[in-house]
Amino acid sequence: MLLANIWNWRSVRYRLACLVLVCVTPVWLAAGSLVYFAYQDKTRSVDARLLDTAQTLMQAIDQEIDIIEAALGALATSPSLDTGDFSAFHRQAKLFLQAYPESDLLVADATGQQLYNSFRPPGTPLPKRNNSALVRRVFEEGKPVVSDLFRGALTGRALISVDVPVVRDGNILFDLGLTLPTNRIVAIMERYPLPSGWVGLIMDSKRTAVYRTLNPGAFVGKQVPPLFGNPGAGDYVKEFKNLEGISSLACLSRSAESGWSVVVHMPKALVWEQLREWLLWTVAGTVLLSVAGIILAGHIAGGISRSIRALIPPARELAAGNAVAPGAFGLEETDAVGKALAEASLLLMERTANLERSNRELEEFAAVASHDLQEPLRKIKAFGERLRENNAENLDATGHDYLRRMENAVDRMNTLIQDLLEYSRITTRPNPFVATDLGRLAREAASDIETAVKETGGQITIDLMPWAEVDALQMRRAFQNLFSNALKFHGETPPRIMVTSATEARDGREYARIAVTDNGIGFDVQYLEKIFQPFQRLHGRGKFPGTGIGLAIVKKSVERHGGTITAESRPGSGATFFLTIPLRQQPNE
Repeated sequence: MLLANIWNWRSVRYRLACLVLVCVTPVWLAAGSLVYFAYQDKTRSVDARLLDTAQTLMQAIDQEIDIIEAALGALATSPSLDTGDFSAFHRQAKLFLQAYPESDLLVADATGQQLYNSFRPPGTPLPKRNNSALVRRVFEEGKPVVSDLFRGALTGRALISVDVPVVRDGNILFDLGLTLPTNRIVAIMERYPLPSGWVGLIMDSKRTAVYRTLNPGAFVGKQVPPLFGNPGAGDYVKEFKNLEGISSLACLSRSAESGWSVVVHMPKALVWEQLREWLLWTVAGTVLLSVAGIILAGHIAGGISRSIRALIPPARELAAGNAVAPGAFGLEETDAVGKALAEASLLLMERTANLERSNRELEEFAAVASHDLQEPLRKIKAFGERLRENNAENLDATGHDYLRRMENAVDRMNTLIQDLLEYSRITTRPNPFVATDLGRLAREAASDIETAVKETGGQITIDLMPWAEVDALQMRRAFQNLFSNALKFHGETPPRIMVTSATEARDGREYARIAVTDNGIGFDVQYLEKIFQPFQRLHGRGKFPGTGIGLAIVKKSVERHGGTITAESRPGSGATFFLTIPLRQQPNE
């Protein structure tokens, strides 16, 4: 059957096969083998350079660690550690740290409890070490250990720790550690500058990026995905896609002592750049061979193109939801596609009718369900109020607490039902899109929550905003939910909310990009997707009230307008929510 399709002169396979044979064969038969051998030779040369560079950097890092371990081993013999005189040891530590700026010495017992930390005066209460596994290894193995990247328990900085045991009479008394900032490693990389276009990456044993020469801010402190699969131990060179998704040649050198690794890689495009001059001569010689094939291929491709273009009108009819009639398009494959489009249009119209009916039934069900759920809630609340008014003197403190909890639960359930109804009606009860001043909607939303603004001492500033075709009620509620969120999750300072906007063009359409910025408690960006999902909360209900559906309503409303929403934030540094919506709606939106 496959051979019959290939040899059928009306099939796409036959014509494309002719096109490929005519265009590619005369070109690559002449140049393919030469390009291959030249590339292989260049690759071997680059492999050797990559391997030598990675090993040199890894040796430099190991040498630095060995020096630190030797210095710590000498300091571990201090008599002050025998007697636990950390005031005297503090004076020795200050002299020691002159050789290691921005570093700290610390002493911990077998439980990880810090007994001394040069960052604090002796005698100051100290927390346990964040790196308890490192302390445990020192006491179990009785030899120096190099940590992975971690955050200091006191400073909160990104640190590396080199730890040695303090041994007396064959017993390990303490863990003596030196915490180093990552710039110590950066200095090593700077002593060995890489060629232009090359990228260096240092990872700890857990593949956490300690330093990267390219775009370090985006990767340092984050775990790097397995770059080479699971190749095993030792140093090696392989092809892979780097963190930017660019095909590269890379070498990995791993330290047997610390488990750290150095990866040095370069884009494969650089190899081709060095072959450019030779390739120009090769291309010039093959162009003449290609011209005849391209002319013939163009003739063949014209027939295919016309046949495929004939499918565009029925495809547009299908997109508009109209019926598509089957027709002849010049090729067996395009005839089959045309027939499939006609069948799909019938199926689409049927499913559209079913979906509309289902939405109506769902809306009716939601209305009935909400009524049936709210009725017992009203009764519970009414009986609770009667109990409080008529029998308050018969209730002890526990009874009053139970009554308060019951009433709060009723209020939360009622709010949840209303939020669920609003969420379901975004698409089942939409209002038409009307050209509206977005700034007016934002100001009206701010006015709706004026009481909450005053209670929190907040301030909402709204810049000039464009007009757009929107569902005014939904967009006003979206602004209100974003403002309420900012007021709810504010820090110690009064909330400040700034609304700005700009217009941008994309794919032939104009969009309004709206930024809602606050100075609240912020959030970790790893929870970005979670905050827009219904009922997902980053904080307990006891700390911040709410149903966890407000941002889900905003997202669904924005998407109904053909827009998108995202956010940027850091814990303790506020958040900015970005809404992008088209200024004009397309007819089918």
